[in-house]
Amino acid sequence: MKEKISMPKCFICMDEGFILYRKKVRELEGEYIAHCVCQAGEQYSYDGTRCEKKKSPYYIPSIVAELDHESIAAENLRNWIKQNKNKKGFLEATKQLGLEVPQNDKTL
Repeated sequence: MKEKISMPKCFICMDEGFILYRKKVRELEGEYIAHCVCQAGEQYSYDGTRCEKKKSPYYIPSIVAELDHESIAAENLRNWIKQNKNKKGFLEATKQLGLEVPQNDKTL
């Protein structure tokens, strides 16, 4: 029996609202967070310089400002197709996105 499909609303963050990424600042490499520009990312959007009571220099940048969000979305979409192409409702779900995915495509 085919498993039912679950489609994310956002292929950039896969509905997490954020992405963790590695970045080198000066000589130190660390893990950073960037909030997504989708609805799920709103809860992670923070800019301490805009706080009225106690301002701070801290903020969480958007994915658009820090990363190649289009490439991330494309890669996540490819991975989602690979993981879901044999599930019930796949063709209907991809049609809702305006995609036509060939069933016999070996590149996916």
